[in-house]
Amino acid sequence: MTSLNQADVKLCAQSCAAANIRRASRAITRLYGQFMAATGLEPTQYSLLVACSLTGGATVSKLAEYFALDRSALARNLAVLEKRGLVKVKHGDDRRTRKIALTPFGEATLANALPHWREAQNAVESKFGAERLQKLLSELRVLTEATSPI
Repeated sequence: MTSLNQADVKLCAQSCAAANIRRASRAITRLYGQFMAATGLEPTQYSLLVACSLTGGATVSKLAEYFALDRSALARNLAVLEKRGLVKVKHGDDRRTRKIALTPFGEATLANALPHWREAQNAVESKFGAERLQKLLSELRVLTEATSPI
């Protein structure tokens, strides 16, 4: 039986991309959640509404790919938004394809939430630095592409 090397464990804790990015993700989601609380939206829901607005009828598959989520997890999130009347899920060109679009209520909710997002974004930029944040986001996009399935 191999003994546990504490130096290896410490190195893992310090350098593990998965653990450290997840910790940062939880912290940033919590911060944005505080600013978004008045809107009734979770930061993840807000991001989905933004994506639906920008894509104007993207398929579930395209949204799942963009968010690096499996289709069933995305479907659960979309079901909540649909139940609240924020999005409409309709059949696409064939019966297997489902397209997502914002409802007028979803558009209004997104418009009302935008100033709260801006406050959260400003808070992050003032604490972390706007230029530094842009560099981090650029690197995260590259990391996402590098770790995406072929």
